[in-house]
Amino acid sequence: MNYEIYNNNSKEWVLLIHGLGGSIRTWKYQIKDLKDYNIIAVELEGHGGSSIKRARHLLSRSAEDINEILEKENIEKVNIISLSLGTLVAMEFAYRYKEKVKSIVLAGFVLNLGIGYKTLLAVLEGLKFIVPKKFLYPLFANIMMPHKNHKKSRDIFIRESLKMKSLAFRMWLTELFTTQFKLTEYIKSLKENHLPVFLISGKEDYFFFNSVIGTHKKLSEASLCLIEKCGHVCSIEKYELFNSLVLKFIKGQDSAEFAALA
Repeated sequence: MNYEIYNNNSKEWVLLIHGLGGSIRTWKYQIKDLKDYNIIAVELEGHGGSSIKRARHLLSRSAEDINEILEKENIEKVNIISLSLGTLVAMEFAYRYKEKVKSIVLAGFVLNLGIGYKTLLAVLEGLKFIVPKKFLYPLFANIMMPHKNHKKSRDIFIRESLKMKSLAFRMWLTELFTTQFKLTEYIKSLKENHLPVFLISGKEDYFFFNSVIGTHKKLSEASLCLIEKCGHVCSIEKYELFNSLVLKFIKGQDSAEFAALA
């Protein structure tokens, strides 16, 4: 797994986990504002500079790879900031290595989908073997981010997806579909270990918005912020507000103050 470290001479660490088709580059709006923290940004299998294995257990393997990186760099605990597909990896990592997680931000959370969207995901799962990635990913991106104000984040992710290996796209799409059934285990673990969680979503994230609301009902201890006039990739589309909210969460501000900012 490829990764980069930004050492800001801090005692605290932030781990950045990008979304489907993304890379370390898609965190460019966050890296400069996280100057009070050391940053470790990873690239998931088949993205950026990371290779991919044609093997099962991609999600658990990713969590294991991140753990190996933390051990190699002598990093004991991290605050995780994850986006979209990265939220799956963040949840799996927190489930397996809870002692290494200080807090967890889930932006554009992609679990707990309703039956309609699970059906659509199943259709996309079938189409991945028929429709080339260069057509399927833009279709997927336009379904998730249909409006004019989503254009910047949509264009960035479509551009980055062209660099992603086709095998990776197919394997991660399968992982997104199959991991929908692990939410109960994840939530139970978060509650038992009292991990601070921040769910953040754009109100125009039509594909995943209801999953965020539904998850918060099951995990009411989590902080929640819904950003007005914002789509799926809130870390790009409303990056200044996103950064402010996330920093307040990491620094331990209460959720009432988050909501007021949005």
